[in-house]
Amino acid sequence: MGQVLREQKVKSAFELPWDGEIVTGKRLVRGRSWSGEGKITFVEVSLDDGKTWSKVSLREPNITKAWVRWDLEWDARPGRYGLRARATDDQGNTQPDKIPFNKEGYSHWAVVTHPIKVV
Repeated sequence: MGQVLREQKVKSAFELPWDGEIVTGKRLVRGRSWSGEGKITFVEVSLDDGKTWSKVSLREPNITKAWVRWDLEWDARPGRYGLRARATDDQGNTQPDKIPFNKEGYSHWAVVTHPIKVV
């Protein structure tokens, strides 16, 4: 028997095409984060595969155990990028870099690298 799924852990996702292309220049990058255990207190984004992180702006409404939308101003330069987002909730839960394998992937809450190409 596998792990029992009760509540969703802290997760994040970009509102960008997976392995897609965007045009160079200043742009607003959006994403969403959520927690099944609390309210998201902050989200950090990395534009360089996790080498450096910056906090992004959370949008309203920000409700306990629900999605919160966030925005990042990015002056995108040509190249391939691995974007990463990690959220933290008011219960102290933060997305980890890695998690143990779980069958079916239902309990996946680790930070995911989102590939994108700027042209």
